[in-house]
Amino acid sequence: MTESKSYNNGIYTVFLSAFLVLFQIGIYFVYIPWNAERLQITEAEIGIGLFVFGISNLIGNQISGRLVVPRFGTKNSIAFGLIGIAYCPLLLILSTNYLWFLLAFIPFGFCVGLFSPSAQSQISMIEQKTSKIITPLYHAAFSFGSLVGAVTAFFTIKYIERPDLIFLTTGTMLIFGSLIIYKFGLLKSLEGLKKIPKFKLPQKSILIFGVLMMMNYATMGIILDWSALWLTKDLLVPLYLGGALIVAFNIGEITSRLFASKMIKDSTEKFIGGYLSIIAGITLFLSILTGDFYVIIFGMLLFGFGTANFIAIILRQAIRITDEPISLTVANLITLGFAGFIFGPALVGYLAEYLGLTFNMYLLSFVWGFNGLALLFMMRRN
Repeated sequence: MTESKSYNNGIYTVFLSAFLVLFQIGIYFVYIPWNAERLQITEAEIGIGLFVFGISNLIGNQISGRLVVPRFGTKNSIAFGLIGIAYCPLLLILSTNYLWFLLAFIPFGFCVGLFSPSAQSQISMIEQKTSKIITPLYHAAFSFGSLVGAVTAFFTIKYIERPDLIFLTTGTMLIFGSLIIYKFGLLKSLEGLKKIPKFKLPQKSILIFGVLMMMNYATMGIILDWSALWLTKDLLVPLYLGGALIVAFNIGEITSRLFASKMIKDSTEKFIGGYLSIIAGITLFLSILTGDFYVIIFGMLLFGFGTANFIAIILRQAIRITDEPISLTVANLITLGFAGFIFGPALVGYLAEYLGLTFNMYLLSFVWGFNGLALLFMMRRN
């Protein structure tokens, strides 16, 4: 097999893994109101569950970047992660009480932690070796999976009365996906893995980029974890339309990421990562002010377009300025980023219970304006 063909196989199999993971999670996000009603749990209690997810995710990130990837390679780590993730959403919807609901988040977070930095490391390695801009397309595969998952949930909620069968099926799809990745994924000999140095704190510039990623993950959870509940509870939208914001957001993301390479070449990473994020935050804020469902959907579509490539720009900037191994840099960034799941969901759940979910949607707009400004400042310094 030629190197070029092996790299292409790596790209396609990682895209497949990203699609499958977010397809399954995209379906579950729409089922959050249903699961919350079934277990009689509050927004704050959902936030605690996502807090548990965040803690176990941090552990999985570091084990992936420091132990699993150097020993087994990114391809095998991706496959391990998919197998572990496969039936975790099924455990969440089969939980008989709140304790089992919380416990199900532990393996879920840990296995996402194995998967996410491994997949991004492989994409970043291929980018470095081929000089192609692939990260936005990889993130588009995530968005496409989430979009298809949310659209699928419209129909499953309306026409299928057995959620357990749905998540049993999606889990089995992830198992088959892991087998495809194991057989056809990137050869370990082409990964160019470097020896991981002894533990030390990330470089200062990496820490700052990681904090921006943390703000991203902390606030994106408002859309993915809470938007269905916000629409059905505050705007009184029917349950089967609960995923509408996720669909609009993902359509905007996919469109932006598919054209990211051309947009970056025609403008600058500063415009794509910084200025578009600021414009997106303002647009979303104005749309929420109207209180109109259709205007908000359009505003969310534009918000998804404007913020879609923020993480890709951060990763490209960080890898460009560091001399540490790619797998370690990516693991540190994603660990810092997913730390947003430690405080973000819990904080959002608390604020939702006392100030309302609409307040959090406004907060999302303000934070993204700040994110864009902060990224511009960092890029100017570097």
